[in-house]
Order: sequence, then structure tokens, then C-alpha cells
Amino acid sequence: MPYAASEVWQADMPAPGDLGDSGAADTASQPAGPGAVDAEVAADASPGEVTCTRVCNAATPVYPTVFLDGGQGNITMYTTEPSTGGACNYGATSVRYFAAVNVNVDPGDGRGQWQGGHICGQCAEVTALTSQGPQSVVVRIMDKCPDGYCGMDLGGAAPAAVMRDGFGRYDGYWRLVSCAGHPEVYDGSTSLFVVAGANAYWSRVQIRNPPGAVDGIAWSDPQGGNGFFAYATDPENTFEVPAEVLQSLSESVTITARFNDGSTATTAVNPAQLAAGNSSYPLQ
Repeated sequence: MPYAASEVWQADMPAPGDLGDSGAADTASQPAGPGAVDAEVAADASPGEVTCTRVCNAATPVYPTVFLDGGQGNITMYTTEPSTGGACNYGATSVRYFAAVNVNVDPGDGRGQWQGGHICGQCAEVTALTSQGPQSVVVRIMDKCPDGYCGMDLGGAAPAAVMRDGFGRYDGYWRLVSCAGHPEVYDGSTSLFVVAGANAYWSRVQIRNPPGAVDGIAWSDPQGGNGFFAYATDPENTFEVPAEVLQSLSESVTITARFNDGSTATTAVNPAQLAAGNSSYPLQ
């Protein structure tokens, strides 16, 4: 789970107890409290057990309730176009199944699942409660919600896959899952991407098409040097390449990304490559 990162890998990851550029359509006027659902929708949101019996695409706006492995609240939509990278700063993509995730569980508290972009790249199975029963789709988290009553805000082909009563606001729930085995959430291989503007004194990198949220990035060189890339928020969903790596005289630096499922992927580059913006290196 993306919030159980080892301190060895990422010391500033949010602890489980700290959990808390889309436009979710607001189709109902009055918000309810945290975790509330429409009266005629059962509270036990288990697949196959819940059917919406009201106007399913006009659910009451509610604050999301989040857990280590998912959450419940409103399922909304903001686009049917491919992802443009959103607040995860992936840039234009051809990913067709994606979502923006909640930032807050109460207005402005920052205790939602976004957590400064740490959850970027994670996949989630999102379930909307419809008149035809629960409808589910797997999406990659690539953006953050601006709407305080947003749980998961769907994009691309995802809204049509689950919103059987028309686009709008649904009650529903979601669970965090691996992206592996879901080619619809990929537009290429897992890779290390160097952010535009990088140079020999400043560089940010990110992992694109990961199997899940990135717990941390480590580096080592043949001379015995080693360390970690600190998580950065300038921009969000990036990691800072240390000056000692950028200005190293080593011919090769091994970069290892660790993901929330415990798996790792590695590539070897030289310092000059880490200073070359808009460059990408496959991870194995």
C-alpha cells in the first residue's frame, strides 16, 4: 500500500495515521457529512450487494472517507479525453483509464489520498453504484480533485464504463490495486523520466507507467557512493537528484525505484543523462 513506505526508502512519506486539475460535476446541491450516503443506498458497499434505487447519477455530495487500501464517497467524471498528465505532471499521454483522487476529507484539511502527489501512478478499482448494480473499472491515478466532495473523479473511457445511468455524481467506493495486468492504464513501459529544465545543478525525475505508487528512489555508483533521491514538490510527483550525483565523475550510476508492492526496477545511467531534460530511460 502506498502509505506503508519504509523509512529507509522515503522518510517523508505520510504515516498511515496522517492519511486523510479536474472538475467534478456537482449534480446535487446540498453536501452531507463524512461517509454519508443516500438513504436508499445500503451502507455495506460490497460488490454484488448494493444497487442504487434513486436517481443514481445525482447522488448527494459527500466528503470522502479514506482507508489505507481505498475509500468510499462520490464517484464523478471530468473528461472523456485521454489524460494530459494532470497534477501528477506526466504530460500528454494516451492513457484512457485514469482518475483524479481526493485531496481533502474535510474542506482544506489536506488529509485525503493525494498527499502531495505521493499516490501518483497508483491504480485503483473504482466501483459506482448504479441501477444495474455495482459497476467497476480499474484506473491509474494521474490527477488531484479540486472539489471538496470528490472521492474519485474519472477520466477518459472510465466514466462510460461504470456510469450506466448517465454521467454525473454517483455513490461508490474504491480499492487500491496493482496496475500489473491492466494494459489499459499504460501507454508505454515503466521508465525513469527526467523533467524539463534539468541541468548539471538542478534535476528532477519521476517514474512513468509504474506498477503502483513509488515508495522511493535509491542510487549507487561503482566507487561505493549511495543514497536516496528526496521526494520533491517542485513540481509534485518528482524526486530530487542530489548534487553529488549530478556532478559525479562516475561513468555510471545505478538507479533503483521501489514500488508500494515491494517490487523494484533498475536502470544504469551517467550523470549527464540525469541532467538532460525530457529524456527517458527504461527500467528493468
